[in-house]
Amino acid sequence: MSTSTSIIPTQTKVAIFGTAGLAFCGILVETSMNVTFPTLMHQFQAGLSTVQWVTTAYLLAVAATMVITAFIQQRFHWRTIINVGGAGFVLGGLLCMVAPQLWLLLLGRIIQAIGTGLALPLVFTQIMTQVPFTAQGRFTGTAGMLIALAPSLGSTYGGLVTQLLSWRLIFGITLPFGLIAWLITAKTIHQTRAPQSRPFPLRQFILVVATLILFIFSVNNLSSHGLSLLYVWVPLIIAVLAILGFTHSTRRASHPLINLAVFKQGDFTRALLIYFFIQFIQIGLTFLLPNFAQLALGKNALVSGLMLLAGSLCSAVLSPLAGKLMDRRGVQRPFQIGAVFLGLATLGLALLAQHLSVGLIIGLFVLFQIGFSCLFNNALTYGLQQLPSPLIGDGNALFNTLQQYSGSLGTAIMAVLITLGTQLIPHASSITQTTLGTQIALWFSLIIVIGVIVLALTTKPGLTGTDVKQNSNSTNH
Repeated sequence: MSTSTSIIPTQTKVAIFGTAGLAFCGILVETSMNVTFPTLMHQFQAGLSTVQWVTTAYLLAVAATMVITAFIQQRFHWRTIINVGGAGFVLGGLLCMVAPQLWLLLLGRIIQAIGTGLALPLVFTQIMTQVPFTAQGRFTGTAGMLIALAPSLGSTYGGLVTQLLSWRLIFGITLPFGLIAWLITAKTIHQTRAPQSRPFPLRQFILVVATLILFIFSVNNLSSHGLSLLYVWVPLIIAVLAILGFTHSTRRASHPLINLAVFKQGDFTRALLIYFFIQFIQIGLTFLLPNFAQLALGKNALVSGLMLLAGSLCSAVLSPLAGKLMDRRGVQRPFQIGAVFLGLATLGLALLAQHLSVGLIIGLFVLFQIGFSCLFNNALTYGLQQLPSPLIGDGNALFNTLQQYSGSLGTAIMAVLITLGTQLIPHASSITQTTLGTQIALWFSLIIVIGVIVLALTTKPGLTGTDVKQNSNSTNH
């Protein structure tokens, strides 16, 4: 791809943002269900550890789908991929909207997740292969704005619809928007390389999916089974063996599911870790804070969802600006700004956990989202820019897989930590138990954020758009 500042065709722009729109709808319904858990617990007569699979199963299915996106994007036409993804979103949403039982709701979520898992990686594949280097940060920031906005906006949307209408309409309202985005993208999307026939590495796929499922299963069982050998340690050990088997099989394969050579680029690995842990905390907080507001502060679904709206809007405004800043000044400046805001917000939440109010949550979540917008999409852009062109698909698959898996893991771990309050003080009121569990979860979040800050502040400066232009001009002269 040329690094000159060429004009990007309108068709390419429409395809990128159409795909981003479909991915946004998928992630919006993913996170909007977090605020409905108390309602679902009552309707389906199930506990929190069971109902949270409405989100966890969705994220697992998205992650499992994204594992094979590098293969799929090389093997099939992109128009075929977006058609399957769009159909999955629509059909899964219809099933969720009418599901009379919890297991049917879960089935619909998994079908819809497959659609999202196919659409989301195509957003960044198009940007990294069809947009000049000098504009990649801006495009990633703008398209990523929709995707980063969805997790925060999801709680607000879910709370509004659940309180004023019905949780089932969370799916019904998004369906026409997803359908329009699908049809627009299917008409405009194009690819520069023809599909290549290659065998599907089934063994590697089974091993990596087994790892993802068993690890989450082990973590989720901590709340109900403690450190049980059968329910926690056995699946954890099998998960470790599965990932070791996947690594061994991948290194020996001529056509691996994911080329692990991407990890030879240290800066790529650093950016991937930042991306993973930020999303872990982001999804964790959008699960933790609305449930705390309902279970401990006694607020309804509408209020608990609206709490996160101001932060969502900040993220929407700042993500493209942070991308432009990276294009002009390199990755270090937005990383430094993001690290400061992320640290202040998480420290404030942890210190004030026993005294949180709706106003405090709104203010601190705004600070968090400012930091998030400076780090999240820029980490993806910077990480993929460290890879040679043949490995971009593998890097993109890893970023998108771990983005969704970190959300699944964040939801499961936050659910475990909330219930820890009940185990530590079994005779206290439910409000006291929830408050203690939330406090533990927030201090745990702060530890993770400190790791992110260290990674962000020690990242090497990358090339800026100005550097590329100067190099291009020197070459031309």
